[in-house]
Amino acid sequence: MIPDDKDSRPIDARRQRKHAHRHAMVDAASELFASVGYVATTMDAVAAGSDMSVQSVYFAFHSKANLLNAALERAAPPPAPRLSEADPDRALALLVEEAVRALEATGPLALAASAAAPGDAAVEEVRDWYEGQRAHLASDLVQQLRSRRPLAPGVTPRRVTDVVYGLLSPQLYALMVRERGWKPQRYAAWSAEAIGRALWG
Repeated sequence: MIPDDKDSRPIDARRQRKHAHRHAMVDAASELFASVGYVATTMDAVAAGSDMSVQSVYFAFHSKANLLNAALERAAPPPAPRLSEADPDRALALLVEEAVRALEATGPLALAASAAAPGDAAVEEVRDWYEGQRAHLASDLVQQLRSRRPLAPGVTPRRVTDVVYGLLSPQLYALMVRERGWKPQRYAAWSAEAIGRALWG
């Protein structure tokens, strides 16, 4: 039997509160991971930042690594529609701009994961997932561009994928944008130019 609105409202309200509490915890964790790092972030601090109890944080996420994973998933922009731009140079610029937006959103969290204590298997799993996503996106970028213009002689997809993977990394982005003061637009233009040379000479 389909419940009437009166019966379903309490369930919906509880579900909404649950989602709101989880969002608050992830928001607090994201801010802490980005500002003080993974190691210095504690479940107590996440609880305080989200106005929740420590028990609630543990019940919802069980571990700090799970909170980091949730923060990365939340920060990542939704996948963009498949690029329809036919011009290869314009397509390159658009794809790199999209990748740089993702770096701006997820980079501080990825750096926090990279700086975590070695040997933490749970964090290594999160890092591996994130780096696997980056490797897939780098490969997809190359495949989309080589379908619009052939690679230069002697250039292999694997070689240029590695170039993309390195240029569009949270470490290099943080160095140039946060440490050296580049604007994200400048970083995107520089990366696109370098990737274009690696692709097509």
